[in-house]
Amino acid sequence: TPVPTAAPTPTPAPTPLCGVNSAATPGNGICEAGENCLNSSDCDGTVGGKPQNRFCCYGGATSGGGISYGTFCSDSRCSAQGCSATTGDVQWCCGDGVCAGGGETNANCPADCQAVNPTPAPVADPTPVPAPPTGSCGVKNDRCISNADCCGICKNNGRCS
Repeated sequence: TPVPTAAPTPTPAPTPLCGVNSAATPGNGICEAGENCLNSSDCDGTVGGKPQNRFCCYGGATSGGGISYGTFCSDSRCSAQGCSATTGDVQWCCGDGVCAGGGETNANCPADCQAVNPTPAPVADPTPVPAPPTGSCGVKNDRCISNADCCGICKNNGRCS
């Protein structure tokens, strides 16, 4: 007669990694409170070209903080990567298919968060850069993005005064 064998012990399901964080997580692909197209790759934006095509997404529930062409998360141009209007704590759980930010990153949850490849540091060029020619700032009616583009002021219509 065959000898009975013991049934295998079931392995318990792993406890999911979850957390609550109040801070935005740079590089997670979600434009969160405190982030905008100028200070984070997480937020979409176009600040050059024709003024009517410019926008700069910002996360959080407050205004864009004086950002030119500031655009809130509800705009369809801002939701391509993910945009969060929440300013409170971010609750997240690894394995739910959502890279929620607030501490959930590719490092602790590659199942939810894609790896973000950092931009390589520029290699220093030993060749000296010549000084810009005198009068290289924009004059009246030249296109501009900021005052630095103009000899005077960059007006809201994207033209130097």
